[in-house]
Amino acid sequence: MTSGAAATPRELGEELLLLAAYLLSSGRGLFDEPPAYGPLRCADAARRVLGLVERAGIEHPEIHALRAELDELFFGPMGDGNIRELLDLLCERTGALLHESDVIQTSGE
Repeated sequence: MTSGAAATPRELGEELLLLAAYLLSSGRGLFDEPPAYGPLRCADAARRVLGLVERAGIEHPEIHALRAELDELFFGPMGDGNIRELLDLLCERTGALLHESDVIQTSGE
């Protein structure tokens, strides 16, 4: 996935198809892979979705920060960090983002 300018509907559709393929292959892999791979695959899928959100033109500093932290998890130096604690923190921050910001329009508006 490239970064930069907002994606066209076609580009977003292609990225969503690739994401669907990734999720399906990840789901299938769970039967044969070590248990720790599951949380990492889910985190990677979330990272990819946040990239699509940004490419769709939804801008919010917390979205960028969440994706940057996930990028660091996957592309940064391998550390002894606790992935469970990181995911707990990212879940809390994502929940706050959805609850406290205007990035999601409710159907009543």
